[in-house]
Amino acid sequence: MHRRDPLVREALLAAMTAALVAAPLAWLGPPGSDLAAHVYQRTLFLQHGFTLWNNFWYAGRYSFIGYSVLYYPLAALLGIRLLAVATISLAALAFAVVLGREWGPTSRWSSRTFAVVWGGIVLSAAFPFALGIALALLAIWALQSRRRWEFAALTALTLAASPVAFLLLVVVLAGIALARRASLPANVVPLVAVLAAGAAEIVLWRLFPQGGRFPFSFAEAAAAVAFCVLGIALTWRVESARVLQFVFAVYLVAILAVYVVPSSIGENIARFRFAAIPLAVLVLSLRRWRPLAAGLAVLGIAIAWNVTPLAASFVRGEADPTESAATWTQPIAYLHAHLQPGYRVEAVDTATHWPEAYLADAHIPLARGWFRQDDFPLNAVLYSKPGPAAYLNWLHSLGVAYVVLADATPDYSARAEEKLVRSGRAGLTPVFSTRRVTIYAVPSPVPIVTGPGAPRMVSLTDARLRLHVSEGGTYRIAVRWSPYWRASDGCLSEGADGTLRLRTLAARTVGIAFAVNADRALEALTGSKPECTFSPPRPGG
Repeated sequence: MHRRDPLVREALLAAMTAALVAAPLAWLGPPGSDLAAHVYQRTLFLQHGFTLWNNFWYAGRYSFIGYSVLYYPLAALLGIRLLAVATISLAALAFAVVLGREWGPTSRWSSRTFAVVWGGIVLSAAFPFALGIALALLAIWALQSRRRWEFAALTALTLAASPVAFLLLVVVLAGIALARRASLPANVVPLVAVLAAGAAEIVLWRLFPQGGRFPFSFAEAAAAVAFCVLGIALTWRVESARVLQFVFAVYLVAILAVYVVPSSIGENIARFRFAAIPLAVLVLSLRRWRPLAAGLAVLGIAIAWNVTPLAASFVRGEADPTESAATWTQPIAYLHAHLQPGYRVEAVDTATHWPEAYLADAHIPLARGWFRQDDFPLNAVLYSKPGPAAYLNWLHSLGVAYVVLADATPDYSARAEEKLVRSGRAGLTPVFSTRRVTIYAVPSPVPIVTGPGAPRMVSLTDARLRLHVSEGGTYRIAVRWSPYWRASDGCLSEGADGTLRLRTLAARTVGIAFAVNADRALEALTGSKPECTFSPPRPGG
């Protein structure tokens, strides 16, 4: 495109506007809701590289793989804030080009509103998703330009940045394909690229099974369905909006499918809400804003749906005092001095998740973390307003010795837990406090390792644990099962509750390490369980 091309000017204007909105929010605004998790995981990547397992969140979980393979290496290189502004600006530029090539000057105000509202995504700190959307828009641009192999590469990068962004890209592409079915034979390479990327994601799900689900409330699903229905109605018999009509229809099917079938996607499918305003403006522009009253009403609904989560993130960030590292210096020192190797800590979750970042970064193993998908099923009790007995059973099941409660707005999943801890009904005893943080001791804590005799945890690191058993038998280890756990002695299996079981023939010290190899990967892919076999006893072991 020539620099004097109006589309070039429009795209550059959109990119600069997005950067001007995003940069002050990134450096001067309140921290986004997900920023704490990105700060911690970036540090994790800088310290350990592309590690596949992390014992310090959720009693163990897969890290990076299945969430974002691409984002954290880039964040380590460029920094979180600079990468965010660059990503958002690039997305605004690509959005303006894609719309301009498809609908010409009619799309001008849609691309301009996208530049503004997309800059606001800094308030949510959904940065891997934002990176994925930028790459997805570049992929659509490449498809428009008939650069099919470039499209294939950008599609793969979209998946590597954010599986959710890839899913939304598939929704858009499916809508385009249905609207323009006659062009499918000429797009074999793009079709194969999308199918190959989808197959790769399915293989990853099999190789590294998460087993969790993300909640998708009826209210959120209903709002997303209403957005699609309004989109279909407003594009009905508008020839220039034919592609949009099919995109809304495919999106509606995807929302209903994700709502009916629980999965790790859940409410994330509704993330088109972050572009609800520009999409509404585009549809109304194609209709020439007729009828005006109905158009303004729809725009008002889109504004509410688009802005609500960003405004909530802004308020939470402004009101959260736990962002400061100084808040956590004394609590961390207390836990380092008193927490025994065989126990965990439960940090009552806050709306911005800073306790999980600071405590895990200090190598304090936590019962929970930031990935809501990993709460289910092991921590599902917290979402059902547990009573004292159920809460204590949950703490004991995960080897929790201390509960950390910050003076900050709790996450919605922790509201009942916060009230229960503060009330004293669960029998927790305050043992340490500062102006912002209180630490409670759990009555009669149960260690991570339980079983015959007197087993004890010797050490626990990111992807390893070492324990001593005083006699032969079966031991429960409150660490999440993965097919890639290897024991130096004895036999490992998965318990009914999804945690590790170790069987030994005699007393010994056992090292358990997370290690991916071809044999276990093949077993995970085919769904077969590893055979339970004992290693021969070692002299002096």
